Amino acid sequence: MNRKPFFRFCKSIAKIFKRKPKVINFNQALDDCAIYLSNHSGASGPFTHELYFPKDFRAWGTHEMCGTFKERWTYFSKIYLHQKKHINLFLARIIATIVTPILHLFYKGMHIIPTYTDSRLRSSLAESFTELQKGNSILIFPENSSDGYHKELKEYFAGFVLLCRQYYKKFGVNLKIYNMYYCKKKNLVIIDKAVEYLEIADKNEKVVANEFKDRVNQLYHEYCEKK
Repeated sequence: MNRKPFFRFCKSIAKIFKRKPKVINFNQALDDCAIYLSNHSGASGPFTHELYFPKDFRAWGTHEMCGTFKERWTYFSKIYLHQKKHINLFLARIIATIVTPILHLFYKGMHIIPTYTDSRLRSSLAESFTELQKGNSILIFPENSSDGYHKELKEYFAGFVLLCRQYYKKFGVNLKIYNMYYCKKKNLVIIDKAVEYLEIADKNEKVVANEFKDRVNQLYHEYCEKK
């Protein structure tokens, strides 16, 4: 989707310092109005996809980073920097004070769809439905990063399966799901062959999420660990 002019200008500046990633794509083409999954690789995954991903999309992001300055500062310092990146809490607070205003502009510029772990997830689904109806795609980072970011992913949350299921029930549309892995060291994006929702519709959501996690780890071992 089109970003606002100032944000597009900021992205053009960022591209000077961030090279376009190499891409291994197992598909002849990438669909619009689809679900794209990716690992975080810290902040590198979201940043790289925002700069270079070839499809219009809205990304899911934790609601704390879409809230007030205090909520963003608390999440970025205590959860992201201290808990996930294992930075000393005192230093994390200093970094957060400097960086949080910039992150606010980045999240606002990306038009992040806030996600929740309670009943408010319905609003995330509804907003996602609206974007899909416009022909935009949804980019989701489903890995469980509560104890940090890992090259080999430990768990995928199943929100993307729920999104596909509810969208099919409401609109009868068989969404495609593209599983991706971003390798920061090689600046490489691997895009697995798309899976249609109806191929996995009869399976338990957690089982599906685990299968996608195992497959993306396989891609990591095959393409990112090679010399």
